[in-house]
Order: sequence, then structure tokens, then C-alpha cells
Amino acid sequence: MAEFLHFDYPLPQDKEVEQIWNEISRLRHEVYASELQQYDANSEQKIEDPGRHFIACVKNGTLAGYISLNPPQEKPFRMTTYFSKETLEQTVYAACEHRLDTTFEVRALTVNPTFRGQNISFRLMRYALEFILERNGTDIVAMGHSEVVDLYRKNGMTVFDEHGILHGETLYYPMYLSPLKVVREHAQRIDADIISEKKDDVCYHGGKSWDTSRFDFEVRDSLVVADVLDSPFPPCPEALDVLREQLERCCQESPPTQCEELIETIAEVRGVNAKHVAVSSGSSSLMFSFLPQVLNQDSNVLVLSPMYGEYSHILTHVIGCHVTNFVLHHEDGFRISADDLVEQSRLHDAVIFVNPNSPTGVYCEEMSEIVRRIQDERESPTRCKMIWVDETYIDYMPEAQSLEPMAATTPSLIVCKSMSKCYALSGLRVAYAVGQKMNELRRFIPPWAVSLPGQLAAVAALRNPGYYQQQYDIIHQQREELSSMLDEQKFTVLPGVANFILTFLPEHTHHTSASFIEACKEKGVFIRDAQNMGVSLTNKAVRFAVRSRKENIRIVQCTQEVLSEHY
Repeated sequence: MAEFLHFDYPLPQDKEVEQIWNEISRLRHEVYASELQQYDANSEQKIEDPGRHFIACVKNGTLAGYISLNPPQEKPFRMTTYFSKETLEQTVYAACEHRLDTTFEVRALTVNPTFRGQNISFRLMRYALEFILERNGTDIVAMGHSEVVDLYRKNGMTVFDEHGILHGETLYYPMYLSPLKVVREHAQRIDADIISEKKDDVCYHGGKSWDTSRFDFEVRDSLVVADVLDSPFPPCPEALDVLREQLERCCQESPPTQCEELIETIAEVRGVNAKHVAVSSGSSSLMFSFLPQVLNQDSNVLVLSPMYGEYSHILTHVIGCHVTNFVLHHEDGFRISADDLVEQSRLHDAVIFVNPNSPTGVYCEEMSEIVRRIQDERESPTRCKMIWVDETYIDYMPEAQSLEPMAATTPSLIVCKSMSKCYALSGLRVAYAVGQKMNELRRFIPPWAVSLPGQLAAVAALRNPGYYQQQYDIIHQQREELSSMLDEQKFTVLPGVANFILTFLPEHTHHTSASFIEACKEKGVFIRDAQNMGVSLTNKAVRFAVRSRKENIRIVQCTQEVLSEHY
């Protein structure tokens, strides 16, 4: 989630502001020395910004971008060192007329390359407009480099491109903006951005296709929904049969209050103690019910990054924990270093893993050993009192070893299992958790947490593993075929183990993941932008759900068209 911080220079005595200031200096060196070659590189790899007012955007603990402003009373502006007095009087000063005493300068607007294409520049400019108008500012002057001149114009700037000046390797233009005019003319876009920012407090899951189709299923049939990981195959015939036979009762009758038969079936099929099982309406329901009971604002929690984003959302925005990212890197295949993970986990109050992980598609074979080592106190005490392992996709791997049986001998372990993805029950919302803590946590789940059709279908699905294994075999084949077709288009494709693949856009395209996703959506194909799923994912990261062979072919045709249109 994005956080916007305001501060002035000289800096206040604040460690967080000092850290952001150092990141700003490093970002300026990366952009203005390395990328634009406006300045010479230096050994410290830092270039400080001598602006007065600063607004910084921080996402998941990383500086995403910032804007710096110079107030009227601190003229001469930065522009005066680049453009002649005659040029400024012909351009920006003429636009300001006699209002220089209330004119602010945008000294720098810089976005971290990793976060480009995420609307950060517009939102920073929106915050700057609010800042300036609150201080009775009437005009804004700035200078902008030629490579992003269209972005400046889109944000309301008047660009005097006939008065360019070369500085280093970069061509700059003087620019002018009227805050009140922008607020009037871009009111709809500003309002939409404010609404979008409020929505940022809710974890993004994909599923944007519903905005297009609503409940018109003819429209929905024309779309390819590959931004969520719903199964492309139907539930087992036995599940569909019982739902058809009992449809009227499913609508009219209340389900078993505590899902007793479903819990007994889970215990029998999975070989666990029924007292250690709790069920609810999807894994998100279990997370929202349980995590606030075992963690609080003082808890230090370690999570993988990238990983399913709902966990970080709950920890940060619902509970307010101190969250540490155990960063997984592309160059390492997003694989876990077991020794490092164990060492860091033992220093935290709790750890949360997804295995196999989403969006990376990596399965950690050492997870049981990692859990054992985190809890091993033979040589030194461990701080970690809760280990949460999400195994939503593990059934796709028949050779994988679930940690469910381990819960019987490991009091700190909770294993969470959604039945949406592997059992094709996404719309029915069924999930369960296994762990000794269920004895005390179960009371935080409301009665009738799983609907009657959800309970009936889940019991039938659990009793028919053979059908689902056949479907998983098909998914594995289709994933390989889709991966091969995307590889032919020069995507960087990571190997997967479930019903999705993580990719990076071809190097030859100027598309960011955000613009690529939007272009595909215009063609009725919905794909997941993965850049906000982890701090190590760039704005080229895209995740594809594996669909039917027909849908996968359409996905590939769509991506080919979008990439060819953008050359």
C-alpha cells in the first residue's frame, strides 16, 4: 500500500525522514546520473535534492517516487540556472503575469523505475497541487526533460518545447501550470484518483472482469479471465449432482451450524484430528478471523516477498503489525534460502509462508524441515510462536508433502487450505485450517460460516481425489504449452507447479505491466499485473492463470497483438 509523507528541508530529527532522504538521494543518482546522464556519476551514488518542500510516496517500505517544491520567497528558482532571463520572461513568467510572489516551482518529480506505470507521478502532482493551493499559490513553473514531455502535458502542464536547452545528455523545456485551471479541467480524473487511492487500503486481487461483465453472463462468456486463479475445470460430477438434486433445499434450508460433517470428512481424508480443524468461507475469512487473535500491534512478523498480498494487507492495515519482508529474488529463481529464512524467522514473533508460493510458482521441498528448525530450542530459544503455512496450491503436486500431519506435534503451526483453486469451488467459498490452536480460535468463526451448497460440494470433492488428479495432469500439460507459446514471444517465463505462471514482459517492448494489462483488457483478456505483489517484482512482471487450451490460445493471440501494436 502507498503512503505519502510531507517534510521540509532542513530535515526534522526523524529517523524515518532521514531514511527517505537517503533513498531520495540514491534515486536521484540512479535517474539523473545513470539513466539521464544529466550529472556525472559519483562513488557515493547519491545526489541530494536542494528543494525546500518534499512529498514522498513509499510503497511496501520502498521509496516509489517523490516531488520537491520551491516556495515563492526562495527565488531565484532552479530554472534560472538553466534558462536565460529573456527565455523565462517569454515563456513561464509571461504566463504567470504579475503573480510571481505566489508562484511555486516544481523542482523535481521523480519516480523509481521499478514503480513506473502505476500512476504515481499524477498522484504526487495531485498532492503538490493541494499543498500549493492550501498556501494560496496561484501558479507553478517547472522544467521537464523531453523524453516524458507527453506525461507532463497529460498532467496539465503547458510545455514550451520551442525553448529547449541541452544539459548533459538531456534536453529540457520550461513548463507552466495553473493549479486552479488543472483542478477545474481535470476534476473528473482527480476525483477518480482520490477514489482509487481510498481503494488502495483494500488488497487488490484481480477479478476486474466483473466490472466489465457485471451479471451478464453472455458478456462474461466472451471474456478470458486469467487474472484470478479459478480452476478452468468444473467440480467433480458428484459435487454437481448433489447441488442439482438439492438446489431448492440449498436455497431454503440453513446449513449445519458448525459444519460438523465437513470437518469430520476433512479429518478422515487428511488424516488429522477433527479437534484441530476449523472451516470458514474461504481462506481470507480464516485469515481475517484468526490473525488478529494471535497477533497485535507489537508483533514482529516475517513474510515472504513476493507472496499473496492479503497477508501483508491484514498485518499492516488491519492489525498494524511490524512487518519484515524476506525478499525472494528473480536471479535466484525466487527460491528460499532455508538457512537465512530460519535465522530470520527465529528473531520474529510469527512467520507466514505460502507453499507453493504465488505468484512465483515455486515449491519449497524443505518447508517441514524449516518449520522444525524454527521451533528447535535445543541450542537457543526461539522467539517465534506462530508459523502459518498457506498450502492452497499444494494438491496440484501429488508428490508434495502437506504439513497438515505435522500440526499434531507442533503447537505453533497453522496450515491453511483453500478449496477454491484445487477443487473448483471458488464461488462456494470453502477453506479450512489445521492446528492445535483451533481449539481456542474456532470461537472467532461465526455460525453457518460455510453455506449449505458449499458444505455439500466440499464433502463430495474431498471424497473424489481421482477426478481431480486427472484435472491436475491436464493443467500441468496446458501450463507447459502456454509457457512455451509465451517463451516464443520472448516473455521471460518462470517454471510453475500449479495453475499459473509468472512472467516478465519481452525486453523489446516499451509496455509496462500496467499498460500491457490495460491493452489486453481492451481485447477482453484479463491478466494479473504482478508488480505490486512483492518488492522485488518490477513493472514488467505479469502473471497468467492457466486456462483451457482454447482460452490459452486466445491469451497468446492477444499478447501477440498487443506487443506488435506497441513497437
